[in-house]
Amino acid sequence: MDCIPLEKQEKTIVFVLYSIHNVMKAEKVLRSQGILFDTIPVPREISADCGMAILVARGDRQKVLKILAESRIDVKDVYLRKCGKHEKENDR
Repeated sequence: MDCIPLEKQEKTIVFVLYSIHNVMKAEKVLRSQGILFDTIPVPREISADCGMAILVARGDRQKVLKILAESRIDVKDVYLRKCGKHEKENDR
């Protein structure tokens, strides 16, 4: 596991969910599963709407997708954050 804080890592994954309620539920579930995550404002590059997103290490992407699916938390979009830019990922 990387010792660099998630916000400072070069490559991370941003999960955009459908509501703040889903973000709060995801926080609880991910915390209970021992997943390292940060809750961040949705980057303006992704959406002009106010909202929060879940930021995880790139290596936890599939694990987090599985946990969210098992917890019935729908994911709106997934982005790879690389060098400060966000690339939408289509394969989930």
